[in-house]
Amino acid sequence: MQVLYFAYASNMAEGVMTRLCPGHRFLGAAELPGHRLAFTRRSIRTASGVADIVRAPGRSAWGALYELDAADLAAIDEKEGNGWAYRRRHVGVRLAAHEHEQQAHAYAVIAPQEIEIRP
Repeated sequence: MQVLYFAYASNMAEGVMTRLCPGHRFLGAAELPGHRLAFTRRSIRTASGVADIVRAPGRSAWGALYELDAADLAAIDEKEGNGWAYRRRHVGVRLAAHEHEQQAHAYAVIAPQEIEIRP
């Protein structure tokens, strides 16, 4: 089963994807309309702010769209702390070269801080 994954911030790095998701396929730059990048969670490891996508009418968050298999998605779930730090959710994204929207998985912070935290 193949799924689409919208990566943003550090998860866009090819090294991250190669290490965690050996079966991934890069599809291109993608836009997440109605959202922006924010730093709403404090990292347990570094105490710095870590990235999130938050709703923001009229704005767009940009990232990378990947095609993953089930094992790759499970690896991202583990890295992102799916269920305790981040929640996997469906979002509508557009590849930079296309106008139609596609459904993809993305991760959003479960309990965002009210004030953003310096990355």
